[in-house]
This record gives sequence, C-alpha cells and structure tokens, in this order.
Amino acid sequence: MLADDSAGREVVLALPLSRILVKVLRVPEGQDPAEFALPVMKALSPYPDEPLAVSCETVRDSAEGKVVIAAALPEESASDVAEALDAAKLNVVKIDALAFGALRQVWGELLSGPGGDDARRLAVLKSPDCTSLVVLDGDMPVSVRAVAPGADMKRETMLSLLEAEDFAGPKELAGTFERDEDVDAALAGVKERAEEDDSLDVLPDSWREVLVETRFKAKLARNLAAAGLVWALVMGVLFGVPVAYGFMTDHVKGLCRQHAKQYKAVADKKAKTELVRKYSDHDRGALEILKAVSDRLPEGITLASWEFTRGDSVRIRGEAEDKGAVYELKDRLVAVGGEDGGEPVFAEVNLGAVSSQKDGRQKFELECRFQAAEE
Repeated sequence: MLADDSAGREVVLALPLSRILVKVLRVPEGQDPAEFALPVMKALSPYPDEPLAVSCETVRDSAEGKVVIAAALPEESASDVAEALDAAKLNVVKIDALAFGALRQVWGELLSGPGGDDARRLAVLKSPDCTSLVVLDGDMPVSVRAVAPGADMKRETMLSLLEAEDFAGPKELAGTFERDEDVDAALAGVKERAEEDDSLDVLPDSWREVLVETRFKAKLARNLAAAGLVWALVMGVLFGVPVAYGFMTDHVKGLCRQHAKQYKAVADKKAKTELVRKYSDHDRGALEILKAVSDRLPEGITLASWEFTRGDSVRIRGEAEDKGAVYELKDRLVAVGGEDGGEPVFAEVNLGAVSSQKDGRQKFELECRFQAAEE
C-alpha cells in the first residue's frame, strides 16, 4: 500500500498478479477497449455472475486498432483485503498489479537483453505470492500470466509462450530474464504508475462508490465546520445573545422535526406490521369466527345472516324463540371461558332492536366488535 500524501487516509493498493484477472487483447479501431474486454474478462472470472469493472492500459496504438492490457479485480476474491482495509480505516483510490511496478523498475535492463528491438523475451518475476510471467515482443507485452507457488513452471512457461504465439504469431525466443521481485522497488514503480492517468486501475465499482461517498462526507463536514465558524463569529458580533438564543431554538425545532420523521417512520412500520399480523391471524378468520359463534348458540336460535369485517366487527341477524335466548347468546359471546372453556370471542357485543314476529319468535340483531370502542 502507498499512502496518498494529498488525502489523509487514502492509499494506492498494489496487489500480487495472482489476485487480478489479466489478458492482453487486440481491440479493433473505433471500439471502446473496456466494453470490448468485458465479455472476455467475465469468461476468465471465477465469479461470472458478479459485476466486473474492467480497466485497460494501451501498450500499442495503430491504424488497425489498439493492443491493450485488460485487467479486473473480482470483488469476491478480495473480500479479505476489504476487511483489512476497513479495520485500518483506509480508503483505496487506485489498485494496480505489483508485478507491473516491478517490471517498470527493470524495464531498461530487460530491453537491452539479447536480440533486436523486436525480439521476443520472457520476463520471470519471482515473489512469495506468485511468479509473474510476461512475454514481450520488443517493448510490447503479448502474454501476461501469474503462476501460483508449487505449480509446474515448465508447463506454465510453455502456456505463456503458446499464448504469445497465438496473439502475435510464431517467433523465436531471444532470451529469458529472471529476477526476484524487490517489493520496495516494485512499490516505487507502482507509485510512478499511479500518477499516470492511463495506467491500470482495477478498483471495483462498489469500492469506488465508497470512496466518493467518504470524500463527499469529509468535504461536507469541513465546509460545514468552516461555514458554521464564520457564521457564528459574524452573528456573535452583530447580534450577540439574542441570535445565539434563536440559533438554539432553531436547533431544537430541527431536532423536533427529525424526531417527528422518525416517529412517523416507526408508526408506519408498526401499521404495516399490524396489517400483516392481522391478515396472517387465522384465529380471527371468517370461518373460525363463524364456528366460534355456532358453538355458543343457545337452543332455539336460528341465524339468518351475518356481515364479517376482518379485524373490526361481525353483524349477526337471526330469530329466537324468546328474548332470553338472545340475551344468553350475547352473554356467551363476551364471557371469559364460555361453554368450551376458551377465551371470549369478542371484546364488545351490542344488542340492537329485538322485534316480535306474528308467530311469536323474536327477530334480533347483534353487533360484535373485536375491540371495545374505548380501545
């Protein structure tokens, strides 16, 4: 990691080549390199469904198109790095490959090796994390590969050379350049590259959003602090205590408005919860209530109709042999531990008009509420 001197806790991150997806591509003229490289890099990614931010660094530009190094960092593969950065409270402004910083430091020595200016050479950069294999035709990379510790180096070297041949055509290998990766020198190379606008930057989009948000908050806090200080000084000079009192009043009003918003949010959440609870409570469903009422019917009562409003009330109409049966039904619906020993069906039962029929039966109406009116 390299600290960015211009911004407090911001750093440039250099990762081993094994952490990054890298591919040398030839982009046709007129096409955007990042858009062209995206499907290729997604095919290389071990997380094909994960969004991928592709960065391209141009190494050769001609009338036919561009030769670029395309790179990307799958966010899932760097979760441990993200946790370490969060623990250290560091914000990453740019991510590059450590191997490219090391390659820059030995570039002159590498190009002065055997063969002509366009000779094919193999650079082998060894580090504890991985071995980086870079095949170059002159000063143009034609193959980049990271080899994990313990892997078959002969096989990986052959694959790198075959990849170079497939990309740039057959050519005799002029020489091999091997070095142990000097971390300090590599970091110095990464720092130089970080100052160049067209160098690789594989910072994932979500990390970039966090960086923008953090910078915005820090800038806003500084501006607000400065503005608040100037305002307080001016107001203190002009108005003194009355202005300070007004400021405190406004502050309290702001807190009240904030509290009101929070209270409304909690109230809305509670209302939604109660609504879900209401419609998921099968104990208060129409069939369950009908059964409960039927179980409590005294002898001599016949139900004619009922109107059910979930969570609110039930309106029952029927006929009884006498008024005593009607009053008994009313008592049973609100009594604790009715005939079945259960809870009361309703919190409040209101008896409407009871009228006598020609045959002597009593016509009645009951309004049964799940909650008492005072509640």
